[in-house]
Amino acid sequence: MNKPRVSAAPRKVSLTEKVIASLRQEIESGQREPGSKLPTEPVLTEQFGVSRTVVREAIAALKADGLLEPRQGAGVFVLSP
Repeated sequence: MNKPRVSAAPRKVSLTEKVIASLRQEIESGQREPGSKLPTEPVLTEQFGVSRTVVREAIAALKADGLLEPRQGAGVFVLSP
């Protein structure tokens, strides 16, 4: 009985995962301090060279991990890692 062959190619990392990893590293390293405001979506899209959808997905993932807190009408703020 032969096992199905698994591709040895590494899994491709999505743009969202790259933005998440970058922002997470900035937060955990202290580059972005707790209480500081994240740049606006247009600034982040330009900084990372991605769409607003990618930025929104990354922010949602980091919010779910407890690293960011969106505040209605005020922006997105960094929480303590």
